[in-house]
Parts: sequence; C-alpha cells; structure tokens
Amino acid sequence: MKVYISSDMEGSTGIVSPEQVMFGKPEYEFGRRMQLHDTLAAVNAALSWGADTVTVNDSHDRMINLDVSLFPREVSLITGSPKILGMVEGVSEHDAAIFIGYHAMAGTEKAVLDHTYSTKVVYGLKVNGIKLGETGLNALFSGALGVPVSMVSGDTAVCLEASSLLGETLITCPLKDGLGRNAAVTRSPEESAELISESVKRALEAAAAGRSPVLKMEAPYKTELTFHTTAQADAAGLVPGSERMSGRTMVFTTEDIFEIRRWCSSSIDCASIVGY
Repeated sequence: MKVYISSDMEGSTGIVSPEQVMFGKPEYEFGRRMQLHDTLAAVNAALSWGADTVTVNDSHDRMINLDVSLFPREVSLITGSPKILGMVEGVSEHDAAIFIGYHAMAGTEKAVLDHTYSTKVVYGLKVNGIKLGETGLNALFSGALGVPVSMVSGDTAVCLEASSLLGETLITCPLKDGLGRNAAVTRSPEESAELISESVKRALEAAAAGRSPVLKMEAPYKTELTFHTTAQADAAGLVPGSERMSGRTMVFTTEDIFEIRRWCSSSIDCASIVGY
C-alpha cells in the first residue's frame, strides 16, 4: 500500500498561537517540533500497519518545516514551494491520503487558528455552493485523482468539519479541544502519538476495504472566493477568469478542477499585496 500524508502545523499537538506557527517568531521551533512529532507518529504507524511506502508533503506556509533526515528510509518528503497542487502535491497514485495537523475553515467557532489559506485575506470559500476550507478543497483535488482521504487529525472542530463533508467512514483523530481561536485543552505528545497510531491503523484498514471516502463534484466548477475587504477583491480581479459577484466576492468557473487551485492561489497572492 502507498500512503500519502499532507502535513500542516496549526492542528498539531499543543499548537494554539500564531507565534508557534510563524517563521521568525521565538515559538516557531516548538511548532516545528510538534508538526514533526505528529507526522512521524503517522509515518511510523503507517509503516507498522502495512504501508510499503509513505510520501509526506510539507504543507505549512513556506513548506520547509520538516527535516528529511529524521524520517525512515521508506519515506519520501515533498518540500518547498510553490507547488502546483500545494498541500496535496504528489497525491496521485496513492492508495490512501492522510491529513495531519489540519485546522478548521475561517469563521469556525472554537477552532484553533481557524483560517482558509490566508488569515488576513480570505473570509470564505465555496465550490459549487458548498463551503470548503483547506480540508475540503484538498479532499476534492485528491478525489479528482481517485485518491480517498482516509483520516484527518487536528482539533475537534476540523474533525467535525471533515466528517460532515466526507461522511462517517472517514477516520478522525482530535488532538485538542478548542476553547477559542488561541486556546485549547490539548493532549500530551505521548497520548497524541498513541491516538494517531490507532487512527492510522483504522484508516488503512478502511482504505484496504474500499470504505474510505472519495470526494467528487460534477463540472463545471464554480468557485466563490470572498475577501475581507473590497480592495483585496479589486486586486484579485486582475487574475484572468475572475468575475465580480459582489463587493468582496470574486467568482471563477472552469471545467478543469485543478484550475481552481491556480486561480485561488493567484487571487490570494494578488489580494495579499494591498492594504486595508
């Protein structure tokens, strides 16, 4: 079995503050350690429970957070950016995808560090009328390539979000309970490792039995991206294919699902250079 792991940071064990996930901040090294901790727990479990190979994609911010020298030889690490499919670059031709360290979409109550790609830029995202965060959009890209999402770990909020979208056959692994955006009751690293290991076992069993969910939508794909300000929407309007839906919302329609990734990334980049 070939297992794919997309590794983000905000949903990792013990993480609650922007100070812990931003390069250059004093607490960033703690964030790196916890991302690595949860990712290694998933990697080791996958190898123990039948994976022949594991591909890990560093999916947080600059995407150079994970140290390849600390992984077993059976692991390949996708690192650096930009990448065409971003957080799910290289997911094709795998038997199961696992999302580690994920967080809830922007605007979710009691969700640790909730956001959708950019805290300062993106207010909300929809595809074909369905609200999606990073979990949903990455699951959609994986599904388009025929790869099921077998497991999601992070805080309780993202696990509920993922289950509501992907269904009850998805294995979720909550590692902390959000008290707000920057506070949580968190498991210890030792307990988190045990929970992740058991969840990976169940996820691979589900994938092997064909029970893991594959998210698909019918073309054409209508993507609505809502920004925090009209100035940001003005800037995003420079991206080819964009149409203004309202003061803060741009729309893009395509038959090619992967063009959503390019359009969203380009629009967010353009919007991020303008002030309020």
